Amino acid sequence: FGRAANPYLEVMFQGPELRSFTYNFTFAPTSEEEQREVRDIIKLFRFHQAPESRSNASLFLGLPSTFDIMYMYQPEDGSEAHENQFYHKIATCVLQSVNVDYTPGKVASHQQGAPVLIKLSLSFMETEMITKDHVLKGY
Repeated sequence: FGRAANPYLEVMFQGPELRSFTYNFTFAPTSEEEQREVRDIIKLFRFHQAPESRSNASLFLGLPSTFDIMYMYQPEDGSEAHENQFYHKIATCVLQSVNVDYTPGKVASHQQGAPVLIKLSLSFMETEMITKDHVLKGY
């Protein structure tokens, strides 16, 4: 037919993207103290995910909190914990979203009304672009 197949594939590079990380937790508090601790953990993450209001007269918001996430390792001998070198490092992040599911599967509550099971999902995004230099440093 006078045609030949092109064996080359072209890809348009759009540019690097900021990395994001999602962490999922499941809580099953069995006592009033554990219920209080779970509620405080959720409130703490929701607080630090939200931006600050500057003043009543300003349309601008302040930046939300930043997080430095590290994967830690605790040796079995009980010695001091240290950063786990088998996992990549994570640059400073902001918390993009906090999702809480108080009724995973079905609605179930303790006698005081506290949920029996709570699922928490946290989505973080790095605030800097990871370059080859970062990768050589363990990112």
